[in-house]
Amino acid sequence: MLARLFYQDIKRWSLKHSFDVVTYIPASPSHLQARGFDPVYELYKDIFNLKKLLVKADADKPQAQKNRLERLQTPQTFYPLPELEQIQRNQSILILDDIYTTGRTLMHSHDIFLRAGFSDISTFSLSR
Repeated sequence: MLARLFYQDIKRWSLKHSFDVVTYIPASPSHLQARGFDPVYELYKDIFNLKKLLVKADADKPQAQKNRLERLQTPQTFYPLPELEQIQRNQSILILDDIYTTGRTLMHSHDIFLRAGFSDISTFSLSR
């Protein structure tokens, strides 16, 4: 699996940084059904204690099939899970993603945590 190729680099980075809660950008239901696995979860699951805090609604078409303008105009597709309410608002949150293209996905997920009252929110992507 591709995740094994990046394991050491991601692990090294994780040892230099500390967060109270680590979550990830989840696959949408249609993406999960088509692939049979969640690529972002699989990339990071052996390194971080991941908490699923978001749900991603199906979009009109996958991000990979959109051009830059379409990506930037994508409306909010994330919704918080009830588990988010159990986390103290003063804790630091790390949101993991695989590929940063326009940043829209991470901005939308960041907004969910910001609206929930968190202020210490960081992001990490494998590639840009």
